[in-house]
This record gives sequence, C-alpha cells and structure tokens, in this order.
Amino acid sequence: MPEKSTNNHILLLDSHPSLSKRENLYWIVGGAGSGKSTVSKALAAKFEILIYDMDAQIYGAYHGRFTQERHPVNKIWSTADNGLAFLLDMTWDDFNQFNQTALPEYLDLLAEDLNATDASASILIDGGISNPGLVAEIISPKNIICLVGPDRSSAEIWEGSDERLAMKEYIYQLPNPEEAWRKFLEFDENINQTILKESLENKISVCSRSVNESVDEFTMRVANKLGIQ
Repeated sequence: MPEKSTNNHILLLDSHPSLSKRENLYWIVGGAGSGKSTVSKALAAKFEILIYDMDAQIYGAYHGRFTQERHPVNKIWSTADNGLAFLLDMTWDDFNQFNQTALPEYLDLLAEDLNATDASASILIDGGISNPGLVAEIISPKNIICLVGPDRSSAEIWEGSDERLAMKEYIYQLPNPEEAWRKFLEFDENINQTILKESLENKISVCSRSVNESVDEFTMRVANKLGIQ
C-alpha cells in the first residue's frame, strides 16, 4: 500500500483555489443506505442544483483519467485485474490509508471538472468518500453535511434490496467468497463510523431522518442546514 507522499499535499494545494472559492458547492456524505442519493435528487429537483455523482465518477469516468504522475494510487487500483478483490485483500488499516491517499487524487479531477463550469453555479456532490475531514480542509464545513440512516447493520442494508444485493452476488464470484463478504461488511461498518467521527470532529452538520419524517421534510431540513435557498 503506497504511503501518503508530497503528491497528496500538492494535489490538495492545487485543488484548493478552485474548490474553496465556490460558495454554492455542497457535499453530502454518509454511509450506504443513509439517503444521500434520495436527498440529492430531491434537492436538485427543488432548488435546480446540479448533481455531481462522485461514486459514478470514481468507479467510472475517472478510471480513464487517472495518470501515473498525478494519481499513482488510483492508477494501481484502476489497473488491477479485479479492483474489488484488490481492495478486499487489504487490512482495514491499509484500506483506510488507501482512501485517505486516494481522496486528494479525486479532488484533483473534481477541480478540473468544476473549472469548466460557471463558478457561481450551485453544485451538489453526492457521496463517494469516507474521509470528510480531509474535504473540510478544502471546502467550508458548513457546506458539507453527513446523513445518518436508520439503525441497521451493514448486512441488513446490503442484503435488504435487490439493487444492493447485487454486490453480494458479485463478491461471491471472488475466491473465498464468504471471507470476502465478511470483510466487505466489516469495511462498510468501519466506513460509517469513520464518516460520522470525522464529521463530528470537523464541525460538519450531522442529520438523521426521524421515523415519521417524509422525504420532502427531511430534504428541507438538509437544505436549511446547508443554507440552500
């Protein structure tokens, strides 16, 4: 697992001017099943905000843009025979370090994309990261919000719908599938804890949906916390 290097610091410095100056740039973070995509779509529809799906970029378009010079960690991952197996072969400590090291590389490409847009445009970034504390060094914490889903285990979340269950089916095609699935759920639980911990430490608002709260009501509460009008 490559260690953090001066490259990470350089990428953070490079992305800071582009991202920090955008007053209408917002980021929703949270674990799987916390409602990020649902709320993002509701906010986009109500306030005419553009959605930037970070997961879709990381697992899609970014792969063709990673370079060895600027994005060495993600270049290794994206060119592995099986990217998921590559990650699940790690210990949690190595996986967490991978995420922290990979994030500045994502921010580099994000800044590149946003530089091609109107600086005053309202843009909402949907998920994609597990270390919001690092993002808070670049974007004001008041423009970031952490969503907390219902009190369910990772197994309940990932086995609770056909869409998410497809991940288990994919993992069960890997060698030692039961161990791989156990580790995936362990990583998922740890990611949730990391996101919440870093949010609290960096004064990022945390918002959980109450039992009887509608999507519209929850969305408006999130909008108010982010100052979206």
